Amino acid sequence: MDAYLEPDLRLPFSTATHPQAHQVQELTERWCRRFALLRAPGAAATFRALGYGRLMSTLCPCVPLDTMALITDWNSFFFITDDQQNSALTTQRTGRYEELVVAMREIIDEGPHGRHHPRHPLLDALRDLLTRTLPGRPAHWRARFCRNLHLWLSGHLAENSYRVSGTVPSVDDYITVRRDASTVLPTLDLVEMAEGATVTDQLYRTTTYQTLVLGTADIMCWVNDIHSLRMEADDPINLVTVLAHHEHLCTQRAVRAVAARITARAQEHLAAARELPLTLHGLGLTAGPARAAVLRCVRDQQSWAAGMEQWDRTDTIRFADAEVPARGKTASYVEDLLA
Repeated sequence: MDAYLEPDLRLPFSTATHPQAHQVQELTERWCRRFALLRAPGAAATFRALGYGRLMSTLCPCVPLDTMALITDWNSFFFITDDQQNSALTTQRTGRYEELVVAMREIIDEGPHGRHHPRHPLLDALRDLLTRTLPGRPAHWRARFCRNLHLWLSGHLAENSYRVSGTVPSVDDYITVRRDASTVLPTLDLVEMAEGATVTDQLYRTTTYQTLVLGTADIMCWVNDIHSLRMEADDPINLVTVLAHHEHLCTQRAVRAVAARITARAQEHLAAARELPLTLHGLGLTAGPARAAVLRCVRDQQSWAAGMEQWDRTDTIRFADAEVPARGKTASYVEDLLA
């Protein structure tokens, strides 16, 4: 990979932090320990340096602590599962990871009280999260949330197929696979739950709302692709690598091309946010509290995207130069849960 300089990726969005961010980090660490997602000596200090609670505290800065803790536990689970996906690839155990994906799919479909599955930290944690999340939720929300969880796991398997074969996806295929695997979509469903918003399927499918939801996913994925590029040299699931390959660009020009796409996507997000009140009016969603709750979801999308850019850049060890693994190795913060 050629030498390159990172561009200024700060986004034109306002961000805020939950006033109990420190407690959010402590609570998710406690939850991860309870389900044996953190086990190694020194894991607690490493987990604090990773700072998933700090990141998620920028997502819903005004919701109750227990709700924020649930969303953060989901995302700690997502990050740790992502690490197991990477570990499976580098240690040639993709079959073992795929077995876990099958079990996770069954738990999502059957609910946390379905058939018995072998005990495993990821499976036990998923059951707990679904038990705390699904009861009492509207049927349309449950269906969409579970569908987006399946997209996440399908995205992981698709990413693995590209990585194992050494194939670089087309730009369009990359965007779809990366978006699906990112967990942004189910997390934004959780934002809807946290803010007490009712996003009907009719509203969710509008061009305006899809621009907001998919735009949030794309912005966060592409920002991350630049910040994590040193960790992912030669990884075909990185937009810099994809553009460099298909458009015959050096690394620096590919990074600039990704940055330009981020800028354009952010402007589209801002335009869709301005258009959303008119879209809500057209659907008859004019009641003050209901309208305000949907608009809070958009505010949260922007806060999280801007917060993640700063977190990637300054507030986590996840992409630090010291964590760049040797070929065939994983980062030091990855615990092996596949054995």
